[in-house]
Amino acid sequence: MSNNITIRDVAKEAQVAIGTASRVINGHKSVSDAVRKRVQKAIKKLRYEPDRVAQSMRLRTTHTVACATRDIAIAGLGTLVHAAEDVLRDAGYTLIFAGTDERKERELELLRILSQRRVDAIIIATSSEEDKELNRHLLKLDIPIVLLDRDFPAEIDAVMIDHRRGTKLATEHLLDYGHTEIALLTGFGSTRPGRQRIAGFKEAMQVAGNPNPIIQTGGFSAEFGFREASSLLNAKNPPTAIIAGGMAMLSGVLQAIRGKGLQIPGDISLVAGADTELAALATPSVTAIRWSGVDEGRIAVHLLLNRLRNRTGPVQRVLLSTELIKRESSGPVPVKVAGAR
Repeated sequence: MSNNITIRDVAKEAQVAIGTASRVINGHKSVSDAVRKRVQKAIKKLRYEPDRVAQSMRLRTTHTVACATRDIAIAGLGTLVHAAEDVLRDAGYTLIFAGTDERKERELELLRILSQRRVDAIIIATSSEEDKELNRHLLKLDIPIVLLDRDFPAEIDAVMIDHRRGTKLATEHLLDYGHTEIALLTGFGSTRPGRQRIAGFKEAMQVAGNPNPIIQTGGFSAEFGFREASSLLNAKNPPTAIIAGGMAMLSGVLQAIRGKGLQIPGDISLVAGADTELAALATPSVTAIRWSGVDEGRIAVHLLLNRLRNRTGPVQRVLLSTELIKRESSGPVPVKVAGAR
């Protein structure tokens, strides 16, 4: 079969006009089911492949969606991206992934490139919600955008995680075991995950009569977790429990605890801010805050598809619930520590 099959050949095979064949190929609804099936059968028989570039120019759509997050290697983000790709593929779109490393300059460059390449929509987790320049560029784009776990800009659709509730549950769980010296490690308040985790932590600690809890902010990475956990554990009065409030932070905190020769939960209790394979398979297994990355990815795509159909509808915001998965890493305050305090 020749590779130079044209729409004229398809029309001839299906015994329809070229215009009718074109309407079927471009998804127009003004064609009967019987005619549509004849054209689709001809396309399959002739192995016809439309000129996607020409279609994109004519229809002003590329059927591509970009997803920009800090690193797809992070387990939770990888799950999200794969789930989004599955839904997009079923809807006839191709997903393009771009890593940002949580750097503003990289994000601005990506927004410029993606705009030039005429992607139809963008799913993005920005490095800061408070940066006016970054927000201005997002709002200038004339395509649908869905924010991942971000509150701002408020004019943009978003799918968010209830980190406040999850962190509050984790803190209450540790308080129930008798811990009072609990440390939260998490990102800056300039992004929603850090801001919400801090709020949930403070709420639980204040109710327990501890208005000045230990909070270290600066990042969500394993490196940050290792550095800050090491510093806290080397202090004169180290915490008896740590909440590792970041998706990739757990490995660094575990490394710091084991580097001090401490036992979990005998010497220190630990809660992970996100449930991952590492949390489930570590020895001992780690109590963790769980939400569905699959749901997050799928909902983000559905919000985009809705926005592609209706550009003028109200802003869409979806909040996904969290739960605490209790495992072996959380336990009572060590007797020797409790007696010393």
